[in-house]
Amino acid sequence: MTIRGRLTLQFMLVASLVLGGMSASIYLLSAYYRQQEFEGRMRDRGINAATLLIQVEEVTEDLLLRIERDNPVRLPEEAIRIFDHNGDLLFHLGDEGLAPITQELLDRVRLEGEQLMALGLREQLSFPFNDRYDRFVVVVSGNDIFGRSKLRNLAQVLVATFLAGLLLTFLAGRLYAQRALLPLQRLVTDLRRFNAQDLTMRVHTGNTKDEIAEVAATFNDLLARLQDAFTVQKNFIANASHEMRTPLTTISGQLEVLLLNPRESEDYRAALSSVVEDMHALNRLADRLLLLAQAENSTTASTFQPVRMDEVLWQARQEVLKADKRNAVEVAIGEFEEEADLLVSGNETLLRSMTVNLIENACKYSPDRTARVSLACNGAQVGIAVANRGPGIGPAEQERVFEPFYRANNTGRAKGHGIGLSLARRIAELHGGRVSLWSEPDAGARFTVRLPKAD
Repeated sequence: MTIRGRLTLQFMLVASLVLGGMSASIYLLSAYYRQQEFEGRMRDRGINAATLLIQVEEVTEDLLLRIERDNPVRLPEEAIRIFDHNGDLLFHLGDEGLAPITQELLDRVRLEGEQLMALGLREQLSFPFNDRYDRFVVVVSGNDIFGRSKLRNLAQVLVATFLAGLLLTFLAGRLYAQRALLPLQRLVTDLRRFNAQDLTMRVHTGNTKDEIAEVAATFNDLLARLQDAFTVQKNFIANASHEMRTPLTTISGQLEVLLLNPRESEDYRAALSSVVEDMHALNRLADRLLLLAQAENSTTASTFQPVRMDEVLWQARQEVLKADKRNAVEVAIGEFEEEADLLVSGNETLLRSMTVNLIENACKYSPDRTARVSLACNGAQVGIAVANRGPGIGPAEQERVFEPFYRANNTGRAKGHGIGLSLARRIAELHGGRVSLWSEPDAGARFTVRLPKAD
C-alpha cells in the first residue's frame, strides 16, 4: 500500500473514531434523557392517581377510573396499580395482561424505595406513597412510543451523518495526503534522473523547512560528499598511475638500453645500481599509497591504543637518518609532569609514518638538510612541531601542499611524489587532531601537529 493510501486510511480511522465517539455519546445521552423524562411522567401519573384516590374523600375508585381513562396526559399503553400496606390491590387501571405484582417487589419498594424495570418495550416504575395513616405502593407502567420513535430517528440521523462524514473524510484525506506528499513525489521524480556518471545534479528542496525539505537537503549534502569522494578517487588513481609509471618506465628503459649491446661490467653495475634505486623509490611510493589507503579507512580507529609520542618521535628520527646519511634531526622535548602527558590514543604505525613524512620533508627542502623537531604538551593536547630553514612556501600554495600528489613550484630537483603531507594531514585527522602550517618565503616552514591526549 502506498503512503498516500495509508495516510488516507489513518485519517479516516481517526475521523471515524471521533465521529463515532461523538455520535455514540449523543445517542446515549439522548437515551438517558428519554428514560429520565418518561420515568418522571410515570411518577407524576402515579402520584396524581394516588393523591386523588387516597387523600380526596369525594373520589371513589369508579370515579377515578372514569377520570383517568379520559385524561389527555395518559401514557401510551398506561397501567396504574395501587396497593395498600397489606399488599391488597386498591386501584387498577390499564392492560389486564400485565405481569402480576409479587409481594417480594412490594416489600423491596417499601425497604429500598423506587424500583424501575424494563418489561420488553414497556417500562415499569414502582414507588412508595405515604399517607398520614397508611403506606401504599404505586406501580405505573407504560410504553414510551413517541420517545423511542424520536430516539430511532436520532439514531438514523447519526448513522447517516457518520457515513456522510466518513465519505467526506475519505475525500478530504486523499486530497490532504496528495498535497502533503507532493514534495515527496517531486523528490522521487528528481531522484530518478540521477546516475553514477553525473553527480553534479541536485534535488529541489523547495521553499519550506519541513522534514521532506530536510531530507532533500541532506541528500544534496550526501551527493556533494560523494562527488568529492569520486573526484578525489579519480585524481588519486590518475596521479598514482602516473607516479608509478615514471619509475617503471625508467627501469624498463635502462634495462632495454643495457640489453642492446654487450657492455663492460662497470656499465652493468652502474645500470643495476640505478635500477635498484628506482625500485626502492617505487617501494616507498607503494608503501605510502598503502598507508594513505589505511588512513582513509575509518575502521582503523577501532584498533587504537595508547601510544607514547616521545618513543614515536625517536623511532621516526632513526628511520629518517637511516634513509639518508645526509639528514640531520635536532629533537627538543619539553617538560612533562607524568607519563600520561605523552600518551595519545592511536595507531603507532600511522603516527610514526606521519612523523617520518614531516621530518623527511623538512630535511629534503632545507639547504643544510636539518629538521628541528620539538615535542610539547599544551593542556589536553600533545603538539609536535617540525621546522626547517628552507625556501618556504608561498601563501597561494600553503593549502594546496596538503593535496595528494601536489608539489610546490620551489621544490627544485628534490625527489618526491607529493604524498607525504597529504598522508600526514589525513593521519592527524583520523586521530582527532590537525596539522597547521606557518611559512614565509626564504624563512623556512614549520608544520605543527596537535593531537588529543589519551583518555
